[in-house]
Order: sequence, then C-alpha cells, then structure tokens
Amino acid sequence: MMAGAGPLARSALVLTLAVVVHVGLLVHITPAGVIVDPLVLLAVAGGIVGGKGTGASFGGACGLASDLILHTPFGMSLLVLTLLGYVSGSVAEQIPSARWFARAAVASVLSAGGIGLFGGVGWLMDLVYVTEAPLVRIAIVTGVASLLTNPLLERVLRWALIIRPRISDLRESTTRGG
Repeated sequence: MMAGAGPLARSALVLTLAVVVHVGLLVHITPAGVIVDPLVLLAVAGGIVGGKGTGASFGGACGLASDLILHTPFGMSLLVLTLLGYVSGSVAEQIPSARWFARAAVASVLSAGGIGLFGGVGWLMDLVYVTEAPLVRIAIVTGVASLLTNPLLERVLRWALIIRPRISDLRESTTRGG
C-alpha cells in the first residue's frame, strides 16, 4: 500500500501513529508515575539514522506534532525537538560504525538530555509547571524507554525516511547471520 509513497507521506504516517499511541495509550501507562513521550524518542532516532539535517527536520516535525497536544507555549517543543534531532545527528556522525546496542545507549542518553533541555527552556520561559515537574524521573524513564525501543524506531525511520543502511550496518548484519 505505502510502497510507492515518498518520505513525506511515510513520515506523516509515522508521526500520526506516534501521536495516536501517545494520546490514546501511553497517557494511561505511567512507569514511575510519568508519561513517556514517543515524539522525543522519534526525534532522537531520526537524528541517529538520518544525520544532522534530517534529524533537525524530523525533530522539528515531531516538535510541531508535540506542540499540538501539549499545554506548553506553542513552539517550545518545536524548538527543543529540532535541536535534539540536530544534536542526535551530530553525535551519530561521530560514531558511524557503532553497533545497535551502542546506538541505543547513545539514544538513551540523548533522550534523557532532551528532557533536561525541555526543562531548561521551561526554566528560561519561567514556566513553573515545567520546572516543578519531576524532570529527573521523567529523564530516567525516557532514557530507559529509548534504550528499549531505539532499534525498532531506527528501523521504522529508515523505512519512513527512505534511508538505506550504511555499509557498516550491512556488514554487521551479515556477520551476525541476519
């Protein structure tokens, strides 16, 4: 069905599904009393698989979608997730031949850092409801969620953004028999 669709249509589908899962399911699943934001995880994974430019673009799209469902000033999530996608792409370019678990660990740290960045922007904007949130707990839960879901998200985003695996990824999969 989506075989002929371009990256824009596929990305829109992935973002729509992420918003539906976030609003319809994840708000009811609260590990340690916090909600995991799949759009943060997608922004990081987009940067890791696509690099700086794609990461910033896809992170911006995630931020725009997040701004539509969060009760923060419009544009705050757009700013944070655009920066997070860009930084994720920059970091991923420094470790191009990392195995999947190393990329997942890096994604975990970046996702947790994204929550810190969100808190920092909230502090600069004097948003008490952001700065009084349990940001450390949210960062830890988000980091763990990213660690667990990053391999799947990378695969989904390679499909959505039509990114071909790097040569090092192909060599890794053939040496493991996959």
